[in-house]
Amino acid sequence: MRAMQKMLQQLKKSQALVDLYRDDLSGESLTGVITDYSEDLVYLSLFTEAGLANGIVVCFRSDITRIRWEGNERQAISMLVDAAGSKPTAPALAIDSLQSVLESVCSTFGYVNVLAERMNGAETFIGKIAELDAESLILDTFGTYSSRDRSKLWLRLSDITRVDADASYERSVAYIAGRSS
Repeated sequence: MRAMQKMLQQLKKSQALVDLYRDDLSGESLTGVITDYSEDLVYLSLFTEAGLANGIVVCFRSDITRIRWEGNERQAISMLVDAAGSKPTAPALAIDSLQSVLESVCSTFGYVNVLAERMNGAETFIGKIAELDAESLILDTFGTYSSRDRSKLWLRLSDITRVDADASYERSVAYIAGRSS
């Protein structure tokens, strides 16, 4: 068994808090527990530094540069998770392909947040799937707090690096979009 496969299996089983790094795409780590993984994708249930549940992320295994677990910082966050009684956001999601992730996340949460971090400026788009095929996604976007600019957006699936949902900001944007329509 490959080392990464074995490690992911152990971390999923133990539900140890991890910091997942994708150094080529972002300088920030993703902190949470490994909820599931497939040959190509990793599904993480996120927590804030204060120990509060902060949604989910699904990213490509090939983008992961390192995963750190144990240590003082993660132990401190774990103590805050326990103290707050936080539970990971962990609905069952289909993660066998990017298309199945997109459909599953949108169906579960009512929207999807797609990130295209290789684009100049690392773009993020929140909305509902209007159409999806093996090569592209058409999204009914919600816009931001201030713009609330609803629009249609076509993206190549090959540009999507990450899929998120259920973080506080995303829930707020989706709520405002639902109230404005």
